[in-house]
Amino acid sequence: FHPKDAPGYESILQCMRCGFCLAVCPTYALTNRERSSPRGRAALARAVAEGKLEFTPAVRDESFFCLDCKACSTACPSGVRVGTIMEFCRSQAQVFHPPSLPAGMLRDFILKRMLPSPALMETSMLPARLYQRLGLQWAVRRLGINRFLPATLAKMEGILPTLTPPLRMEIPEMIPALGKKRGRVGFFLGCAMSLVFPEVSRQTARILSQQGFDVVTPREVKCCGAPHLAEGERETARRLARINIDLFLSLDVDFIVTDCAGCGCALKEYEELLEGLDDHERVGRFRAKIRDISEFLAETGIRTEELRPVPLCVTYHEPCHLVHGQGLSGPPRQVIRAIPGVELREMKESNWCCGMAGSFALKELETSRRILERKLAHVRATGADALVTANPGCHLQLAWGVRELGMKQPVLHIVELLGRSLPPGPI
Repeated sequence: FHPKDAPGYESILQCMRCGFCLAVCPTYALTNRERSSPRGRAALARAVAEGKLEFTPAVRDESFFCLDCKACSTACPSGVRVGTIMEFCRSQAQVFHPPSLPAGMLRDFILKRMLPSPALMETSMLPARLYQRLGLQWAVRRLGINRFLPATLAKMEGILPTLTPPLRMEIPEMIPALGKKRGRVGFFLGCAMSLVFPEVSRQTARILSQQGFDVVTPREVKCCGAPHLAEGERETARRLARINIDLFLSLDVDFIVTDCAGCGCALKEYEELLEGLDDHERVGRFRAKIRDISEFLAETGIRTEELRPVPLCVTYHEPCHLVHGQGLSGPPRQVIRAIPGVELREMKESNWCCGMAGSFALKELETSRRILERKLAHVRATGADALVTANPGCHLQLAWGVRELGMKQPVLHIVELLGRSLPPGPI
């Protein structure tokens, strides 16, 4: 390995090759290839670290074929984090097998310029909003034109939901608590949530206010760095982490809440990302404040006296970055069960990946679809009226799959479900 951003040799050696990970790995379940299993990937990384294997294109491809769903970490008795090892290998891929000049320029523009700039991200969505407002999307889908598009472009068009103006510049920077005040929270508004699901985050702010918390939403917030970690661009992720830490530690807030599982996972990993490079105490103070919205509500207790019944039967898909990345399986269910009138029906393999996994769904179209179809078969078996999740990537993938398979269940974020139970409010 190149010494910069190489996986730690000790972390690789933790793998005992016991095989507990095999039963929970979606890519191994599909391929039955040892190299596409967590222990196989750990073995590849060990061989490279020990100089027994060069960092070949096959090693690079396997690092990107990993979903980084982190299910293996949950199953592993030794705590091996193969997903994190593969993230480091993706960084190594940029050294040993850099992309072509055009592809490299596009990658750098997206990861180093566009994602770090909220204003540029908002501008980039204007063509898509115009495409919808002019009725072009309706025509493309109604006439079946998308069937003639290149497969990746067709998937990108297919997962696009109805877009509304971004939330970042619209949401008040401070929303006062309603009723008896219980505290003051900073709201980490994620890029995808602001751009693609702004009404979900509007509900998050509304819920926090209704629950008795002042809600501070700084407009200077930057991308959490999750896409950069997934693509092996760790240096930019560190730069964004330092900006966000400075920003939120300057606010007088008790907690920092996010409604994006991917953001929450990345924010909680800032300590590891900046280990030895930043003030440990400072980063630790930031980490101690981070809460997913369901984690926060379960921890502080939900005020239920004003909630109205929502007569709905739902099933819950657990986002990988929530259940495996943050270890949060119980809190989302606590929130769902606290809503009057809601019946929760558990699905089989609720904690398996949906196949989105960031850019995986666009790079590995067929594999992603097969993983998704397995998930939706379990959704259908529950007979639930709606499918609930807690991450924008999962939301996009699941909603696309539901539509593709002709299923009727709407896909809801957990705060949308809770929002239906709230009394009318000003936000």
